[in-house]
Amino acid sequence: MIDPQAVSQGAPGSPDPGAGAAGAATSSAGSPLPPLTERQRAILRLIVQEYVQTGRPVGSKGLTERHAVGVSPATIRNEMAGLEEAGYLQSPHTSGGRVPTDQGYRYFVHHLMGAVELPSVDQIMIRHQFRQVEVQLEQWVELAASVLAETAGIVSVVTAPRPAVPRLRHFELIALQPRLALLILVTHESLVRQVMVRWPEDTDQESLSRLADALVSEVRGLTADEIAARARGGDGPARFVLGQLEGTLRGLDAVGQTEVRHSGLENILGLPEFAGADAQGLLDLFRGGAFLGAVLPQLGAGPDVQVFIGDENPADALRRFGVVLSTYGVDGSVTGILGVVGPTRMAYGRSISSVRYMARLMSDLVADLSSA
Repeated sequence: MIDPQAVSQGAPGSPDPGAGAAGAATSSAGSPLPPLTERQRAILRLIVQEYVQTGRPVGSKGLTERHAVGVSPATIRNEMAGLEEAGYLQSPHTSGGRVPTDQGYRYFVHHLMGAVELPSVDQIMIRHQFRQVEVQLEQWVELAASVLAETAGIVSVVTAPRPAVPRLRHFELIALQPRLALLILVTHESLVRQVMVRWPEDTDQESLSRLADALVSEVRGLTADEIAARARGGDGPARFVLGQLEGTLRGLDAVGQTEVRHSGLENILGLPEFAGADAQGLLDLFRGGAFLGAVLPQLGAGPDVQVFIGDENPADALRRFGVVLSTYGVDGSVTGILGVVGPTRMAYGRSISSVRYMARLMSDLVADLSSA
């Protein structure tokens, strides 16, 4: 809740105490924005909170009626005009209230929101849900997408952690037809890939099982390059299988092959910002290579949450969204991405705390799996 004294006692020209900790506020173009007074900070915080909750432009009269701000609507109007001139607010219509700009949301996230953590009751519930599923990476990724969408109330996006260098843990060969087999490959990080293999000659399950049993101990723990070196010294069916293993492992390195799990599309389709939006177009946005290609270049290293608002997103398709992302996994060896995507008018405190907690939890799970 806003301290009414921050509104009533603010003085034009007073310094912006929030700028020192996180750096001076800047526009999307990188130019510095004017510092805010305490009164302006308090008003901006109220406007962001109200607009996030209602989706309706916020007016000076409404603020004074709903909050004990201690000043007149005329004073609030003057301060709102100053915030608009400075680039933190905008007027969607010639008359009526104002709404935050991308810079206004950015200032709120950096300077007005404060430290946020997911409530302990939510943390307990999430951990309980993960205890109910098998110790399997793909099930954890599916559950993370579902839980994150439910907790944040918008769309979640989660990728399975990708090893810096995939290593083979196990593989099996299953005969389907005389010259068709299924290769099931499991990496050290418990990623599972199934590949249809056309065999060069007729074979049966007994022969395939004998071949797999003979090779698996030799290639366990090896990378694609190391398996390729083994293949050069082999011949016949063994060399053929080693070539298939090498190619499958190399396929795990391609960003375009990284699947993005998502959940919660229905959470945003009903919002005013997306009224009449093409559901298939939004669905395509959250799938695979297109989304990753847009976010990976701007996603910095490190475990903390990163926030991209509106025009800060380089891809045109994302500029109507707010994006909250974090990496997770084991530093230097296994890394995945998880986060949420919603309107720029999202509840950033809830979104950031949800993403941060889920990233910590998934990192712990992946670390335990990798050390098993």
